[in-house]
Amino acid sequence: MTTEKSNALQLIQSELKAPKSQYNSFGKYHYRKCEDILEAVKPLLIKHSCELYITDEVIEIGTVVVITACAVFTDKDGKQTVSKAHAGVELQKKGMDVAQTFGASSSYARKYALNGLFLIDDTQDYDSDEHRNQVQGNAGQQNNQQRQNNQQRNQNQQAQQQANVPTHASQLSPDDQKTACISSLAKIDKATSKAQVDKIYAFWSGVPNHQETIEKACQAKADREGWLNQGANQS
Repeated sequence: MTTEKSNALQLIQSELKAPKSQYNSFGKYHYRKCEDILEAVKPLLIKHSCELYITDEVIEIGTVVVITACAVFTDKDGKQTVSKAHAGVELQKKGMDVAQTFGASSSYARKYALNGLFLIDDTQDYDSDEHRNQVQGNAGQQNNQQRQNNQQRNQNQQAQQQANVPTHASQLSPDDQKTACISSLAKIDKATSKAQVDKIYAFWSGVPNHQETIEKACQAKADREGWLNQGANQS
């Protein structure tokens, strides 16, 4: 977070009251969500003629997908203060699809970016539990419906894949490449043989923006398993 602060930001930090309006019945504690902070700060932004916007960036660190939330505060004189926070994405979360896991991690990262920006102390909120319970709570509520949706989606995907299976990542669109890269990283991590890793690497060989990520993941897997490095790190 930058050290430069405007008087307006200091006033908002002192005036902001973001209540813990959420309640966890299992852990028996109250906590606040990103939405609670935003609802509380909107009137103060208008009052002091300031602006706030939040963006997300998705990056890959090895085999881990991370969301970085960036909160940018701009006062009426145009001075900006930036606060960032990060949250990992658990892609294989039971009972949740990819969109839901990304949404939960985005909300979590945005909350902590806002906490840093407006000096909100959540040390008593059991936030690690909050994040886990937020994900698990959503999963529990939607588990039955999600299972049915997954079954139908899997059937549709299998039929589509059988009709048109790409033999190389270059045959995919840029958006599909991003999704396929995340899936390949997970497969590399779960691979039980060098042949499986080599096959994934061959699928991505020569594909800009993704080959390096796949190659590093293959090399790391080979090193962990003690496999010979031939094939997994060839360029």
